[in-house]
Amino acid sequence: MADRKPSKPKPRKPGNPLGAGTLNAAELDAQAEEVYTLHKGGHSLVAIARSLGLTKDAVERRIARARRNLPQETSDDLRADRESSLIDLIRESHENLANAETVAERNACIRTIADLNVKLSKLLGLEVPAKVVLEMEQVFSSQRDGIWEGEVQ
Repeated sequence: MADRKPSKPKPRKPGNPLGAGTLNAAELDAQAEEVYTLHKGGHSLVAIARSLGLTKDAVERRIARARRNLPQETSDDLRADRESSLIDLIRESHENLANAETVAERNACIRTIADLNVKLSKLLGLEVPAKVVLEMEQVFSSQRDGIWEGEVQ
């Protein structure tokens, strides 16, 4: 066989979406910023993927790339915003727990509170799941035969 020269990647055609060929770093950064803006705007990963002609995995990679490119101050602001929204959700879940009428509703609220506390601890870089489990055990130990203390039959 004759020696062949390595083939060059084909240039992207103007009509194709950005994910249809090889992109240089600047193009990837620009697309990552666009994807991240759409994601922050509340669009789902699937909707973004469809609109830009990408796979869901490619959209997730672009979002990760955009987050890596954020300045430290912006990352700290995002972390603080996420922390604030998690705390608001935990507060609402406690209100729902206080207003729950059935054991099933209470159990669902407790699971939600536990999940949100775990997410908050991960965001803050804490290892607190054991404490959350302990709190759940204390709540469930106050439950007797499917009836909560103070609940009227």
